[in-house]
Amino acid sequence: MKLPKFFLRSLRPGVRADRDAGQAQAGFTLLELMAVLALMALLLGLVLPGLLRSWEREKNRAALREFTAALRTARSEAVTRGRKVRLFLNLKTGRYRLEGSTLEGTLTGVSLTDARLVWQNPEKSQGYMVFFGDGSSSGGKLALVEPTGRRYLLEVEPITGKVSLGSAVK
Repeated sequence: MKLPKFFLRSLRPGVRADRDAGQAQAGFTLLELMAVLALMALLLGLVLPGLLRSWEREKNRAALREFTAALRTARSEAVTRGRKVRLFLNLKTGRYRLEGSTLEGTLTGVSLTDARLVWQNPEKSQGYMVFFGDGSSSGGKLALVEPTGRRYLLEVEPITGKVSLGSAVK
């Protein structure tokens, strides 16, 4: 039995039978590629705003965690040194700094609505919290609000000096 010529050519290495038989090469059409790109653009348009809001929210929460960590560091320093350490806070600008240290930062993305601090200068909205060598503190409360309306309450207990950050009930 004699094999057809196109069958014999397809047995040679590196040669495709469909190309030799005059058929088109497989692939995607321009229309299919454009449809996929349009779907990807639509999904990106739906997902990207949510990702940006999440990123902003997490950036604000990171600033709150850093401030909470600074308060805990102040307490730790006071107990370690055996003397009082103050954390100064400017309520207008949100800037804070730890006395006797290079630690400073800014509360970004949140606004302070209520503060119970030891006031250094009430006219300029400057105050501080004191941590003593025995672990106690002057105590204090800060009510903070994100632009989305989510509220937080940061409390420093006077007797134990414990610093806690939690969501506040509206």
